[in-house]
Amino acid sequence: RLLSNFRNRYPAIELKLHTGDQADAIERALNGNEDLAIAALPEKISKKLRVQTLAQSPLVFIAPAFPCAVKEQVIVDAPDWARIPLIVSERGLARLRVDAWYRSQNLKPNIYAQVSGHEAIVSMVGLGFGIGVVPELVLANSPQRDIISIVDVQPGLAPFVVGLCANAQRLENPLVKAFWDTARASYPGEF
Repeated sequence: RLLSNFRNRYPAIELKLHTGDQADAIERALNGNEDLAIAALPEKISKKLRVQTLAQSPLVFIAPAFPCAVKEQVIVDAPDWARIPLIVSERGLARLRVDAWYRSQNLKPNIYAQVSGHEAIVSMVGLGFGIGVVPELVLANSPQRDIISIVDVQPGLAPFVVGLCANAQRLENPLVKAFWDTARASYPGEF
């Protein structure tokens, strides 16, 4: 919605988007390598960073939706989470939360693979290699969503709060400010 609204308001302004591991996004904005970043917000935010909340997305455990060995391990009454192969992010907020969840359950995860990016987790789970943890927003927009199922795990993980971030000094740039103001208008109930 934000990108579409910005394009409608300012059709002559070209956007240069960088995609990739969201774990780097905030740091890149903070250091001035990017004007803005859209990313999951950490619990502690630098005072140099300005943040606007855009959305909230549950962080969910996912498994293959089709019959396979991994699916069979998950659908039993009391899954053995320490034995089920786990596909996780190499780093970032999701990884921190997954690690904390396993510690809170006094379990050591059976890490099958560590990947960069949530879409890679969805793909590997979709191929039947294990279970994973991703923001539900990623799953909802994935072309793999039809072959993935969400696993009800209790206690659940804290949701991601997705925000628009900018180094405060960058907001003095009229183009950056225009994008920032479009975010405020696009998500009025979030601020």
